[in-house]
Amino acid sequence: MKENTALAASMPYPHNWDTLARDKREKIVRKALKSEDVETLLSLTDHNLLMFGKGGAHTSPHTRRAYATGVRVYLAYALPLGWKRLTEYDTDLTIGYLRQLERAGVKPGTINSRRSAARALYRALRWAGVLQADPFGDTPRAQDNEDRWAKREAYSKEDIERLLGVAGPGERLLILLGAHGALRMSEMVALDWSHIDLEARTMRIFGKGRKLALVHLSGLLHEALSGVAVELRRGLVLPWCNPKSVRLALKHLCLMAEVKYEKRQVHGLRHSAATMLLSETHDIFVVARHMRHSSIATTEIYAKADPTRLVGALARFGEGPEAA
Repeated sequence: MKENTALAASMPYPHNWDTLARDKREKIVRKALKSEDVETLLSLTDHNLLMFGKGGAHTSPHTRRAYATGVRVYLAYALPLGWKRLTEYDTDLTIGYLRQLERAGVKPGTINSRRSAARALYRALRWAGVLQADPFGDTPRAQDNEDRWAKREAYSKEDIERLLGVAGPGERLLILLGAHGALRMSEMVALDWSHIDLEARTMRIFGKGRKLALVHLSGLLHEALSGVAVELRRGLVLPWCNPKSVRLALKHLCLMAEVKYEKRQVHGLRHSAATMLLSETHDIFVVARHMRHSSIATTEIYAKADPTRLVGALARFGEGPEAA
């Protein structure tokens, strides 16, 4: 909650939306649309997201930043075409926006994220009484024809070893929290020493939707955490407190270790945790538990992403049991 409070302080809130009557809200929002006051529209959307979004008050700073970026991009497209169109059920405007993103070569996943952010803006506009309908409701999501497992590009076991070979103490924690602990970016930067029990070899992680999970430490991760001086075991575990710094640190490590960073980035470490654990255990349920997947179908993607077992099986195919 501290992170959300800090983020709220850094975001513009020109109005206390909770205390405004509906007619007052509508007047302010219409004025913001007419004058292209993007900051007021951002604060309206952010407030509505924290009130009515799936994550509610626990919506992560990462999600809020992503939505703010998406709203800015949509308003940059829509406002020059006429502010009144944002107060109408104008599917020509919404589908035109998505098609423009497609023509610009934006990937389907990013297009759908932009769609979600813009839809959050419209939900906030409905709450403010500016319009009643949801034009994005009849605006289809972008179709992604690429196999889901083809996107799961992970660092190999050898890549991880090379990264650890050039990493300092803080960087070593970063690598192992991702590649062994399977932590997401937001979970890494929020991890506090109070969440770690070195004796029990576990750490408490607040994941998506603020779900609490107990994650077991690997031998190397436990060793790295235990190596931190006792007097330093307070506050945040990583020396970086924002995603941008973590990305820069890993990118620098990849450069030094001559390991590919593109299409992997920080989240590729989490993918590595899944692929390496699956390779060692051949147990998809063990992997699903460690990854904290709500559905085994998500874990199956990693099994499909590793073709080595299929290649090996096909190489022996038809040779009889003695070839096995």
